[in-house]
Amino acid sequence: MGRIRILEDRLVNQIAAGEVVERPASVVKELIENAIDAGADRILVEIEEGGIRSIRVVDNGCGMDREDAQLAFSRHATSKILRERDLFAIHTLGFRGEALPSIASVSRMTLTTAERGAAAATRIELEGGEVRSVGEAAHPPGTEVVVRDLFFNTPARLKHLKTVNTEVSHVADIVGRLALAHPEIRFTLRHDGRELIRTLGDGKLLHVVHALYGGKAAAKMVPLRAENADFLLTGLVGRPELTRSSRSYLSTIINGRYIRSLPLIHAVLRGYETLLPVSRYPVAVLSIELDPKLVDVNVHPAKMEVRLSKEKELTAFIEEEIKKVFRTRSLAPRVEAREVKKERPVQQQFDWSAGRRGSKPPSPAKREMKPQVSAVDRVREETPASLFTEKAPDRPEEIVRPQTGKEVAEEPASPAPEEERFPDLEPLAQVHGTYIVAQAEDGFYLIDQHAAHERIYYEKVSEEMRREEPTGQPLLMPIPMECSPGDAERVSARLSLFREMGWELEPFGGNTFLIRSHPRWVPPGQEEEILRELIDWLKREGAVRPERIRDAGAKLIACKAAIKANRRLSGEEMSRLLTDLARCDNPFTCPHGRPVMIHFSTRELEKLFKRVM
Repeated sequence: MGRIRILEDRLVNQIAAGEVVERPASVVKELIENAIDAGADRILVEIEEGGIRSIRVVDNGCGMDREDAQLAFSRHATSKILRERDLFAIHTLGFRGEALPSIASVSRMTLTTAERGAAAATRIELEGGEVRSVGEAAHPPGTEVVVRDLFFNTPARLKHLKTVNTEVSHVADIVGRLALAHPEIRFTLRHDGRELIRTLGDGKLLHVVHALYGGKAAAKMVPLRAENADFLLTGLVGRPELTRSSRSYLSTIINGRYIRSLPLIHAVLRGYETLLPVSRYPVAVLSIELDPKLVDVNVHPAKMEVRLSKEKELTAFIEEEIKKVFRTRSLAPRVEAREVKKERPVQQQFDWSAGRRGSKPPSPAKREMKPQVSAVDRVREETPASLFTEKAPDRPEEIVRPQTGKEVAEEPASPAPEEERFPDLEPLAQVHGTYIVAQAEDGFYLIDQHAAHERIYYEKVSEEMRREEPTGQPLLMPIPMECSPGDAERVSARLSLFREMGWELEPFGGNTFLIRSHPRWVPPGQEEEILRELIDWLKREGAVRPERIRDAGAKLIACKAAIKANRRLSGEEMSRLLTDLARCDNPFTCPHGRPVMIHFSTRELEKLFKRVM
């Protein structure tokens, strides 16, 4: 007896904090979500030393009276659900009632809040989860939460925090995601007094993308909107030439909640299909609205993961709608003429000593007056290109893209209007036996002949695979194929899978197999070579569906069958190649995502030759 006891509330809150409060960015996320649920349309976040020393979140939401403000620090106290059935239709971002007490248990916290029309605000000060004082204060309607000395009483957790740069980047990441999820809210983020993020809050997602990723990225975003009986899908997807080396620029939002979901990310990648180069990822923001009853957000205390009742239907919907967007657009990357910076006029100083005997001529540096640079120009010169950097910077100030008020107010470049998807190309010449030069009404194009032919073959073989039955072409003489022990095990475990695709492989003792039949789409004489490459591909990919293996086979065949570089083509061959390319579903990239053609517009040519300025 006496071994089991009920934990004290303070200890319970610290345990909960281990789930909810991982780092300063977790605190920022929880406090911003509370502000959004309170109806705020302006949210200010200020942090010091990456949020370790101080986090301040101010909103203009509905605020609380004194009774509610005190209850908010009780465990599982919430205004967002009343009964059990509410858990199955969550309409708010927060609902568990553990964020505030968990954060307060590992910090020194001050909450100041006021309802509209209240005579005075309520201020509550806590340390380590214990209330130190409750009183009145002057404060406009809304709520201000200040969290100081995070993890001061849990040194083990404090020790595991990363550098200030890293913590700032995590805070900037979460603020940016929430801004993308709520373009109707004006977000401001400052670190050590320096403004890092500011959005307009005008409800336009493109303006948020412009504020976070820059004008060049915003100009390459394509709007997406689709709806069916279950889902409303909206957002922006980047053109295929706008890629990054990681998935961090891909945001998925469900009912206003930013979530991490591998199935949804994979659906987006499948939507781009062969438009992306290997190991490159798109820039995209997708917002999905659905019945709250179809999504369970009560999976993890951090609420970053959800469980979907119709996940398969949703992923198929996303994949197909992204494909539709790019089926109707010209995707040839355009070459832009670089702007030549005009030199500022330099005012020469008059040398009063020039006529004096024995005086030396002044140096060139002294003869020039240093040109005046405006504050706006200086910000433009110092502004990094994007919010989420590919490589961690040396200084936290380089993490995000600061903007002046003047610059934020500027209208970002709009996505390019739809034009004729594939131009009417007239071949002119060939460069180095590799690139075809062709002209059209809107300029001229350079076409990679191998990539173009590869795309043509890939779509032809893929179509043949879809049409034919999965029966193999018998070989008159079986082909013996020796494998390594590891490969032999992989083949033995997948004999039925190969059979579904038309390969008949018979174990022939040891690590040898006999190829007795092959799919009809395999070119004669390349049976063993293609099969070996498929086995190597399976080794890298692991367990995959038969259709993915067929797709990999189509890419292998297309690459081997396509004309190679350094092969001279006649005018008729070039014309035929371009005609076949125009008939492709996706004529702008090869099956591996490399561009097939580059567009030099007439306007850019005129700028290069200074016909227009």
